Amino acid sequence: MRFWRIGACALLSSFAAQAEAVSTIYAKVGAWEISAEPPRCIMQGFFGAKDGKKVDGLTILYAADKEGVLLVWSNNWMTYLPTKGELEVGLVFGKDGTSVDTSWGSSQLRYEKVGNDYLFSRPFKDAMEAEKFLRDLAESQVMGLTLGGTLLASFKLNASEAITKLRECSLSGSSVR
Repeated sequence: MRFWRIGACALLSSFAAQAEAVSTIYAKVGAWEISAEPPRCIMQGFFGAKDGKKVDGLTILYAADKEGVLLVWSNNWMTYLPTKGELEVGLVFGKDGTSVDTSWGSSQLRYEKVGNDYLFSRPFKDAMEAEKFLRDLAESQVMGLTLGGTLLASFKLNASEAITKLRECSLSGSSVR
């Protein structure tokens, strides 16, 4: 648990000091950028609305040696929330455009406002749970986040190759290739 608190704090700090982050680009795959931040690797993708005002980001922190994953969802539009708290958010995946996998259910996500963005984090600490999350992310076309029965955000993933690169980065000790 301590690793995830430290990892979440480090990740949140890296968002706050974007220009000062000590990371090296490992790979770019489609909309995803994989960075080496020893001893972990991070995969990030940003998704904007057509009007350009609403921006969401997905960040996946993966540490193969810890067999865990930290998902961070960021957005600049949930301005009605207090600066810190928890929110019950559901996680769903879609694979063929019509079927939706809701087996992840909902969980309390801690969030904090950093600058103009709200950062929500969900750790997957169990090795099997982390593996299943990465597999679902790689195999699904769409991921959605829900609040109650309402869809808050959805993302076209196209993440299969990016997940492969994320694993490769983490397993290689985060060295740049």
